[in-house]
Amino acid sequence: MVGLGSIGGRHLRNLRALGDHSILCYRTGQGSLCEKEFDGVVNEKDLRKALQHHPDIAVISNPTAIHMETALACARSGCHLFIEKPLSSNLEGCDELMRIVRENRLITMIGCQFRFHPLLSSLKKQLDTGKVGRVAGARAEWGEYLPDWHPWEDYRQSYSARRDLGGGVTLTLIHPLDYLYWIFGPVIQTKAMSSKVPSLGTGV
Repeated sequence: MVGLGSIGGRHLRNLRALGDHSILCYRTGQGSLCEKEFDGVVNEKDLRKALQHHPDIAVISNPTAIHMETALACARSGCHLFIEKPLSSNLEGCDELMRIVRENRLITMIGCQFRFHPLLSSLKKQLDTGKVGRVAGARAEWGEYLPDWHPWEDYRQSYSARRDLGGGVTLTLIHPLDYLYWIFGPVIQTKAMSSKVPSLGTGV
């Protein structure tokens, strides 16, 4: 496990529910995971030391802005990868990661779980088989009120509200962008309008 904040803690609970696993965690200790949930997990605060344990799989759930550097280090060590969405906050390192993954035949997945939603899976199947017919248009809406998202912490300090950690709506709420691409195919053109909500007091 790389990072044990909100989503890292959820992945940890899911792994434990799936069976008896030896779990190692590389974390700075700044995440929001309850210490009780952390019981029984081997903890390292240095990534190099963590990788010396030779983990099979790395679950990368630290802030978006540092996904790539940890993913590259884990891939170079031969770890299969599960990386929380989005892959990164920019394109730097993406080509290198793809090369390492392909050369070493590493199983790699980005956490875009809506591709497994029964309704969306059914829609894609009906479109792929021609049952629905030609698509003339599609629309998706997604919204979150940031202060209610993680009520146990100051939302202004969370990764989703901080530019330096890769926050912002375009990256944090990437799910509809991903499933629209998955269902309807490659994007030909994009247009965007963006604005800030001053009352939220965030930099994104």
